[in-house]
Amino acid sequence: MNEPTPPLSALGLTGGYRKTEVLHDISLTATPGEVLGLLGPNGAGKTTLLRILSGVHAPWSGRVLLGERPLSSFAPRERAKQIAFVPQGVTIPVPFTVADVVAMGRLPYTSGWARLSDDDETAIAKALDDVGLGAKANTSIHDLSAGEQQRALLALALAQQPRVLLLDEPTAHLDLHHAWNLMRLVGNLAREQQLVVILTTHDLTLAAETCTRLALLEKGRLAAEGSREHVLRSDLLTQVYAHPLAVTIADNRWWIHPAAVTSSGPDDHGPGAPTR
Repeated sequence: MNEPTPPLSALGLTGGYRKTEVLHDISLTATPGEVLGLLGPNGAGKTTLLRILSGVHAPWSGRVLLGERPLSSFAPRERAKQIAFVPQGVTIPVPFTVADVVAMGRLPYTSGWARLSDDDETAIAKALDDVGLGAKANTSIHDLSAGEQQRALLALALAQQPRVLLLDEPTAHLDLHHAWNLMRLVGNLAREQQLVVILTTHDLTLAAETCTRLALLEKGRLAAEGSREHVLRSDLLTQVYAHPLAVTIADNRWWIHPAAVTSSGPDDHGPGAPTR
């Protein structure tokens, strides 16, 4: 990328499906080099927001801007060169090689079934190396572990050479080790390549430790946005998730967990550690 990556902004977004309004007047901005984590319970509107930010779904009102330019002004192929979106639960039914899967990310740059160019091959190899799968380029996608498959999908997105990376529940179904490794990888890519990264997650502790900024959605509205200190407050989380939640901080490490419920209400005090 020769030009600096512009921010991605949502301005007064309202949207939904059929006659059901899911998002209500959402405004936020994500900047290059950061990982913006979208939080909220099921049905809060996280996936709908990602779909609108990707251009897959049009808002009912409001605008999405990439820099100063409305996203609606981009042709689909042009938009795909700017924004890569990895939905939830993507499966590859055919046992393609990992390299073949990642090559799908070059579709915005190719014509029909034309042979891959040298630029395409270079982009594919770089994307595989970026996620640590260079040695498994010729392995069947079905022979990878769940964590490796998720990294292969990330490589597919990176092969688009996007400025914006949108990830819907990228750590779903991954164990703790692979989830943390994937999130650290995403953070490193955001910083090193100055990508705008926005992702959704249900793991509040993982978000606290790996996202640089957070946005909390409640019933399609923005309940809070900013640093973890501003967003991850036990009173606010308890309200949004309709369940007593505590935030424990020790040695600058954060844990969000169910609060002990007593006769007098939630107990937010972790043993031997300050809490919020």
